[in-house]
Amino acid sequence: MRAVTRVLTAVLATSAAASFATSATPAPGWRIDRVVVVMRHGIRPPTKAEPLPAGLAPAPWPAWDVGWGELSHHGEQAVTMLGAFDRATYAGVLGSGCPAIRAVADTDQRTVRTAEVYVAALLPGCTTSVDHEAAGQRDPRFSPFDGTSPLTNAETAAAANAALPQGGASRLDRDLADDWAAIDHILDCHASPCIAAKPTVVSANGGRVKLGGALATGGSFSETLALEYADGQPLAQVGWGRATRDTITHLLELHSREFALTARPPAIARAGSSALLGEVANALSAPDAPPFSLFVGHDTNLALIGGALGLHWKAPQFAPDDPPPGGALIFERWTDGSGRYRLAVRFRSQSLDEMRGLTPLSPAAVQTLRFAGCADTAGCDAAGLRSALQPGGPPLAK
Repeated sequence: MRAVTRVLTAVLATSAAASFATSATPAPGWRIDRVVVVMRHGIRPPTKAEPLPAGLAPAPWPAWDVGWGELSHHGEQAVTMLGAFDRATYAGVLGSGCPAIRAVADTDQRTVRTAEVYVAALLPGCTTSVDHEAAGQRDPRFSPFDGTSPLTNAETAAAANAALPQGGASRLDRDLADDWAAIDHILDCHASPCIAAKPTVVSANGGRVKLGGALATGGSFSETLALEYADGQPLAQVGWGRATRDTITHLLELHSREFALTARPPAIARAGSSALLGEVANALSAPDAPPFSLFVGHDTNLALIGGALGLHWKAPQFAPDDPPPGGALIFERWTDGSGRYRLAVRFRSQSLDEMRGLTPLSPAAVQTLRFAGCADTAGCDAAGLRSALQPGGPPLAK
């Protein structure tokens, strides 16, 4: 508890964050009156004891201080810094006291606990409940393909294959030969290749893209290395002492490439983000919505929204379009007080070193994303806001 308090005090002592909300202001006289944060959970261990296929790990994996897939204690402190940072940024929206906000999370421990820790730092001394379905129950806002999908397997596979380079999966594997070699070095594979010997395979099942082979293994492994590093584990244990931070940043391209096939193709992205984007649209446009809303889900949710809205980001020390632990898409509604609105979209994330060292976020933590949906000279009314977040397909739920 004292460690979390020290982190919170350190962040609140910095005033730089307060300037970020005023960057890219639509025009003089406009102000933010609504904020919606769609955030990935914080740092966690792998979701299972053996993150790689049997026989690939050259030695036992590092130990973690929580169960598989749960928010780590170090991750709690990193999330605390994010909540304090966002409080400083959006102090004008939150006001004083204990404002009514809405906080929603998926059912996993890591998402619920991330929301709880974030809200405690966002509104210190206040009591705010986090809404979520019962543990083990599917929430279609965060798990859109666990059950039914509006896409057939053929449509899903076609969308994913269209995102491959000319020459298909075999060309992709050839393009990534240096990455496979880097992973083989970390895995201490010398006699024969470990990763490149397993060609990437793209298929579909239940409306969800299924990856097999090198990219599936490499993408998962690159994130495991990043999580070990971000959690502050000794460097001698990160990748068994054979993975530097620069190597991890480079290999995270594989994690981003996974999303380019499984979540960002437009048809898949629209189908997978519709329910959550409907919530975002309502939070921005409904007359009775609170001034601040939070949705905590997974990296896939950010990738789906990014693909649906054509958003691209580059978090410090991560690959382009990779959603880091605690990373967030932030939707700001700006008003001039006359019923006109505009929408600004930003991406906020710690760097790998900021996560590892629990150091204050730098100005590079916030990026204004290119999104023209509701930023024209005339502004948008509430219906325009909803339309801006409707990337084709059927209308968003009212």
